[in-house]
Amino acid sequence: MSVEKVSLSFEPALAARAREAAEARGQSLSAFVAGAVEHRLKLEEGRRVLQDWETEQGPITEGELRGVRSKWRRG
Repeated sequence: MSVEKVSLSFEPALAARAREAAEARGQSLSAFVAGAVEHRLKLEEGRRVLQDWETEQGPITEGELRGVRSKWRRG
């Protein structure tokens, strides 16, 4: 796998927390940050899909939300 080296800047306290979290997971800081970015991008894509759906179909109702939450709880 090829990688691109980038430079990022964080507030010192955030950098320390990220290092601690990465270490606790047995990951490098780079792997931890890459995973966090990937997760955020997936969330944003999901939000875009939902917005597109609501634009076409109308707002999601409370009943629809309850149905989805029920399915999630059942696994």
